[in-house]
Amino acid sequence: MSRIELAKAYSGRQLEEIFFRPIMTGPDATALGIRMMYNMPVPTTINFWKRSGDVLQNYAAGWTGGNKSEKYQKTISLSKVKAEVGYSAEDYFSHVFELITGRADVNLDDLSGTELETAETTLFRDAIAEGIRMTMWLGNAARGGEYSTFDGFVKRLVEDIPAEKGMCAKVYEKPADGAAAEQILAQVWKKAPQQLRAAKSQGQLAFFVTSDVYNLYEEALGESSTEAAYLARQSGREGLFYYGIPVIDLQLDGFKPADLPSSFVLLTDRRNLAMAVNTSDFPGTEVKMWYNPDLMENRQRAIFMAGCDYLLPEMVSIAFQGAEGEFTKTGVTASGGPVSVKFLSGAAAVESVKACGLNASEQAAGAEVSLTLTDGIWGGAVAGSSIAKVRFTVKYGDGTSQAVIR
Repeated sequence: MSRIELAKAYSGRQLEEIFFRPIMTGPDATALGIRMMYNMPVPTTINFWKRSGDVLQNYAAGWTGGNKSEKYQKTISLSKVKAEVGYSAEDYFSHVFELITGRADVNLDDLSGTELETAETTLFRDAIAEGIRMTMWLGNAARGGEYSTFDGFVKRLVEDIPAEKGMCAKVYEKPADGAAAEQILAQVWKKAPQQLRAAKSQGQLAFFVTSDVYNLYEEALGESSTEAAYLARQSGREGLFYYGIPVIDLQLDGFKPADLPSSFVLLTDRRNLAMAVNTSDFPGTEVKMWYNPDLMENRQRAIFMAGCDYLLPEMVSIAFQGAEGEFTKTGVTASGGPVSVKFLSGAAAVESVKACGLNASEQAAGAEVSLTLTDGIWGGAVAGSSIAKVRFTVKYGDGTSQAVIR
């Protein structure tokens, strides 16, 4: 036996019970640290009850309770997506049987169809779960290519910073050591909106951070000479906290898109982030696994709807690394010339870019000009006299500016 040919298809109740519900509920969903919404009515809405004011009143006839508690709602846009994976027959056989024969209670010569089906389902389900997780954070529907089926949390947050005045945001330089990473966490907490800080007692706050910040913060905790720090170096830490708030490593290093910040720290209430998956409210939803004899290939396909969003801007405090880019002044002479900027990360956070010619003493040698964004490149021309360098000024949605001299 060197291939698996039995076709399998899930739809309706089987699709929910066997395939998707294990992803969206239970320990796997809890590990993501956010609200998981499965097969909610479409359009799917997320709700958050704001803390009400004084509900106590003098006893009297009449009803005055119409607006004592305020509920905030936001609709999650769901996109129809599909997942497809193909394996050569030999590779697929090896993958599936490795999942089975690694168990002590299974004999390779006495395998039932149920065990094969479970192994195949696990293989595909894990791939879909990882795709959902990565897109949930780094998705951009306008990007094309990887993780572009729907917009993720980071894009939505970064693009909303100028409009959502209740949101606290800050741009930071790339942390060089543990002290710098700890300082970023401190600033995100200190600058958090009062509504967010007040929710700490409910036990739902969390720092969602990229691996660079997480690893440097862990190093900072190990620099202490206390016995507890020594034991932590020996046995490791199950999880990190900052003044009682969990610090969660999102483990996104496998994909670094040019349009989003490569490093960020997000403090929010876990209930403020929601991921929705729907497999019941539109036709064509299915999961199929079959063998293609013409190409001797095993194929897997899933079709469903997915989307994510955050709810309250006043329950968000975020800091992210400033954009990294290629600042070009080739062709600039003493009297000026063309300049351009192409961002390699964090492009979505950039609000505007300006350029100005400088003399050898780095004093202004001409007027500052605004660059224009065309096909992902900010371009324009500087003019002046005795220009030796060019200063690029990058402005972000939170009002922060970053100067780069070339």
